[in-house]
Amino acid sequence: MSSQQGKEFVLTDYAKNLIEFKARQLSLRRDFCRSDREEIQQELWLAVVGQADRFDPERASLDTFIDRVVNTAVAMILRDRERQVRANGFRTQSLDVLAHDGSRQPLAAKITEEDLARRLGRERRDEVADRELEEAVAAALPKMPPEVSDVCRRVMGGNISTAAAELKTSRRQIRNSLAAAKPVLEEAGLDNG
Repeated sequence: MSSQQGKEFVLTDYAKNLIEFKARQLSLRRDFCRSDREEIQQELWLAVVGQADRFDPERASLDTFIDRVVNTAVAMILRDRERQVRANGFRTQSLDVLAHDGSRQPLAAKITEEDLARRLGRERRDEVADRELEEAVAAALPKMPPEVSDVCRRVMGGNISTAAAELKTSRRQIRNSLAAAKPVLEEAGLDNG
């Protein structure tokens, strides 16, 4: 257990934010699905902790080391996924084949709108949950400093890049404002999942 405790120095906020960002980025790719996000985060954390013994403060800062380890792990995940696809790791099947349920219909006739939405990452929205989310955000925004609230509204209406362009600031500043908003949003019952 002592070797594990000796690796805790890599468990920084920077590592947490970077890993969450990279996992979110990967889970939005076409060859992944959103449900892969937690597994990707776990793999990235394992890579960071597994490489902690190799950190040398004379060669790089801790953040640079973590960045390199995470980016290498992401590349390995992508390489493994590509290899699985090429090596028939994911079994594909023609939609023209007849279903095995005795209906004598092609598989294409069995695909529902919900299946398609799930595959494309556009699951149908729960109207009640959406309304509750809107109410929670509406209650949280006035509790934030005005500049943070403004950034949140702009990001909700677009993305970090467009908000940065509109406010003539850097994306880093936008992310800093979002980080300042996070405790208020969590207090309102929202999480970043």
